[in-house]
Amino acid sequence: MKNLHLICNAHIDPVWQWTWDEGFSSALATFKSACDLADEFDYVFCHNESLLYEETEKKCPELFERIKKLVKQGKWKIMGGWYIQPDCLMPSGESFVRQIKVGHKYFKEKFGIVPEIATNFDSFGHSLGLVQILAKNGYKGYVITRPNKWEMNYPDGKFFKWTAPSGHSVTLTKERSYCTLLGVAAENITEKAKTAEDVDYVLWGVGNHGGGPSRKDLRDIANLDIDGVNIIHSCLENLFKDDIKISAEIKHSLVTSMQGCYVSMAKIKKAHREAENILYSTEKMLAVASLSGYKPDLTALYEAQKKLLLAEFHDILPGSCIPDGESDGLDLLATCKTIAKDYRTGAFTYLTSGEPVAKDGEYPVYVFNPTPYEITAPIEVEFMLASQNWENYVLEPEVYKGEEKVPSQLIKEESTMNLDWRKKVIFSGKLKPLGVTRFSIYTKQVPFYDKYSIPSVAIDEKEFLKDTVLQSPLIIESYDDSADPWLLFDGFKKPCEQPGLGENPVAFRYMTETEIKDFLVSDQTISPVHRIEDGEVMTAVESFITNGKSNAVIEYRKYKDQKYLDVKVTVEFAEKNKILKLKLPVPNGITIGDGPYIVEEKTAYTEQPYQKWFGVKQKDDKVFAVINDGVYSGTIKDGFMNVNLLRGSGHCFHPIPVNDDGTGGDRRLYPVDRYMPRIDNGRYVFKFRILEGSVNDVTCESLFFNEKPYAVNVFPLGTGSKTVNVSTDQPVLMPTFKIGENGGYVLRFFNPEPVDKTFTLTVNSNKTVLTIKKYQVVSVVYDDGNFDLCEETMPV
Repeated sequence: MKNLHLICNAHIDPVWQWTWDEGFSSALATFKSACDLADEFDYVFCHNESLLYEETEKKCPELFERIKKLVKQGKWKIMGGWYIQPDCLMPSGESFVRQIKVGHKYFKEKFGIVPEIATNFDSFGHSLGLVQILAKNGYKGYVITRPNKWEMNYPDGKFFKWTAPSGHSVTLTKERSYCTLLGVAAENITEKAKTAEDVDYVLWGVGNHGGGPSRKDLRDIANLDIDGVNIIHSCLENLFKDDIKISAEIKHSLVTSMQGCYVSMAKIKKAHREAENILYSTEKMLAVASLSGYKPDLTALYEAQKKLLLAEFHDILPGSCIPDGESDGLDLLATCKTIAKDYRTGAFTYLTSGEPVAKDGEYPVYVFNPTPYEITAPIEVEFMLASQNWENYVLEPEVYKGEEKVPSQLIKEESTMNLDWRKKVIFSGKLKPLGVTRFSIYTKQVPFYDKYSIPSVAIDEKEFLKDTVLQSPLIIESYDDSADPWLLFDGFKKPCEQPGLGENPVAFRYMTETEIKDFLVSDQTISPVHRIEDGEVMTAVESFITNGKSNAVIEYRKYKDQKYLDVKVTVEFAEKNKILKLKLPVPNGITIGDGPYIVEEKTAYTEQPYQKWFGVKQKDDKVFAVINDGVYSGTIKDGFMNVNLLRGSGHCFHPIPVNDDGTGGDRRLYPVDRYMPRIDNGRYVFKFRILEGSVNDVTCESLFFNEKPYAVNVFPLGTGSKTVNVSTDQPVLMPTFKIGENGGYVLRFFNPEPVDKTFTLTVNSNKTVLTIKKYQVVSVVYDDGNFDLCEETMPV
């Protein structure tokens, strides 16, 4: 006798072809219907996403009480247990931890339940980094419906062992669809029974915009009598406790469905990375301040965290929603950043205000280092002169650390006012671990010059780059592309065969003299490649390129005391149904990139998702890597890396297929009788750091590049310094240091390399020696001088 478990659910996208207000309304209607039908039929309704329960509790308490009653009766099951169903490739490892922990906390408090089977039905791919995160948060299984079998080569079978490089594993299962159409659930169940394994399941209920079970479906299911099949109204926990058969092992990420989504809606992706960076670096600053006596109320910060988590939803972050959904996502991320910045200001003020007051003529600058180890890095800071300088000389800054002069140079400030008043300085500074370091700026008089009339110096781009890690100029190429933001089917090859997004590349070229004058609105003749900054710290060169419709500026920064090269790419993108890629040569080796608490070797020739860096591991294990501040996919092929920047696709331009494998669509993709805007048209700025080093070097640098040192000109009040020491005796990756929700402080460390790592952690006068096994994420709770190592749990 076969056991066929019926998992009734209602996949509800809070935002997609609609905005949150309509999405929540759909959830309420679905919940009420599920409650009403539970009074009439003997079935089990399953639903996840604590966000929807929490909002129901706030706005419809009577309905929430009905749900609680059904949960106690076993007729309503809490499923999954996360805050929402996020995209499962682009959020950082720590964001996934928070998705889980926020959901768990709510469900434990309100229902006394913490699910053991996770679900992300509609996410378009699933990073292998999730396995360790799931296992260390108490999960035994994981249920998905994407990628489809025509997008990824799955082993035969229904249940798999999904194993991470750390050795952790969970049981994975994939179903073809998370829902059934209205009124046809019994037909789907009958069809599934023909090929079902001894223990199998069907996900049923109307989804996409909610609905769940219907009266007709429940009546039809009640009348089913399939020979040799035991039909069970069930939940995922009961399914996984049955005698399921593990047929194979999978040791890689599950990628990728909807590969166009890892480029589309660049504003959301950039804002998401910024929000993550600000939130998690602010937590570190707050923890340092708290250790020295600061007592912040973190209530608003927890709400900011929820804004970030909602913006990671799998139809917001991947860029597959309508324009109003994009706007909602940007609002969520802006709110998160605004709240976090306010907390950052409070903590930074507390840490610096007690420092000694400024000397005559001194402009004190304090820099917070978010890493637990000492580091020397280029630091940028702006400040105002004490008064507007209208004299016949210019005041130029010099930077000191104590009595020692450090390399520095004046560079273009953010303000555009041709007056000697606002200043921006870049200097090479040695920063103490996890704390603020004081530098002092003094000014000296130099002969007057008009800072906006300095002549441009033409540069040979190849000559400038030949002794850098890059060695040759970057290229931007425009490819023919689809208007479909998902890139579902649209005539291109299936993703598992696709060598990369787009076809027929055309490289940008240098602008002509006339084009440059028009571009700059200038009457000066400027070389398309020219030097813009030069001094003790670095030399900056920019190039002007175009393809006739879109323009781009590439700025290279070559530092005097750093081996890496920084690149800023500014694009004014005006093309439709095109994709822009940044192209650069790479050495031979194995394609590799990072993900949520993982570094993973990747298939070279297909589009690959990654997070903060992507590169090539060479024979000596040295990695050539490109670190980024908000892009998520690319390819490496024929000696070149292609980094995907922008797509001129449309909002919710969705091809309609005829066949299950995604072929046969014959409906027009979008209307052609009116103006239809494209998502990414506009101005964008991307920043990259190109370097070579070990996996640990690259991964640590990628976090430092994203959670940049925070530098501000501060005039202290001199009320008494706060001394805190939180440090490691070597560079280690510490994505998290925060005030613990249950007391003490939580530190999280990640070892991205295939060998164990031992280091000493110091907090004030207390020390402990830690060994992190290869590929492991471990947590440490520090409280009142004691260190508690949590190897198999992830406290917050």
